[in-house]
Amino acid sequence: MQSRAALSFIQGESLAHQMTPFSKLLLVLSVSFVAIFNTNLYVGAALFSVCFLFAALFTGVSLRQYWVLGRIIVPFILILAVVFPFFYGGQATVGSDTVALRTPIKDLTWASLGFGALLALRFLALGTAGLAFAFTTHPTDLVQSLSRRGWDYRLVHAPVLGLILFPSFLQLGREISITQRIRDLGQDTNWFRRKWIRIRHLAFAMLVLGLRNGQTQAMALDIRGYGAHKRRTFMRELPKHRGGDIFAWVFFVLSVIYLIYEFNPATMQWNIGR
Repeated sequence: MQSRAALSFIQGESLAHQMTPFSKLLLVLSVSFVAIFNTNLYVGAALFSVCFLFAALFTGVSLRQYWVLGRIIVPFILILAVVFPFFYGGQATVGSDTVALRTPIKDLTWASLGFGALLALRFLALGTAGLAFAFTTHPTDLVQSLSRRGWDYRLVHAPVLGLILFPSFLQLGREISITQRIRDLGQDTNWFRRKWIRIRHLAFAMLVLGLRNGQTQAMALDIRGYGAHKRRTFMRELPKHRGGDIFAWVFFVLSVIYLIYEFNPATMQWNIGR
């Protein structure tokens, strides 16, 4: 139940809670594109600082709550910071060409170490912004906000329903894993085959649960005549904070300007063989 609580919307009256879901979605997308295409270490550090300060000061959610889920990606971030410096080929402005660390595989310069740090900062910013969005955005508000902008409610509801049911999938996976260990499923086989058997059973059970929950939600919407007429479906009033919305749009405009200035296919990070 811990993961279910950690992944769910947290009620609050903070600035982030009062922003419209569309503005927060716009903010997250801006952070994502800047983080992905940025090649400057200082900009990466500034972007993560902005995301961290926003999460700490304007979401009303404790940093401990962020750490509960954030620690899951810490090993992945450490791998990026340690491994990818060996593939650095001048893709980013991250330091000098002076050798900083000599290894049996390759001599690492300050620029290559900075490249690893840039990748780590990138995913830290993405993770922080994503968690801030999840903690402060009610799924119903997100569906309503996008539907009012002309999006087909069925296309909007599908991914939101997936986010709502994701904690249930995690809980189901945990319970099935415990049951498999109690039953000693696959214990008479080698390690690889045992993992394959358990994953196969887990995938089938999660697929059945997803179809069942999806069908239940669809029937509930049809019975209530959801979206059949503008006066047939009523939803609660959307949150709105003019200052927060202005901040999101200003950040979006600045990110577009920066991406236009920064974008250069010849210096993108995926050119690791250059």
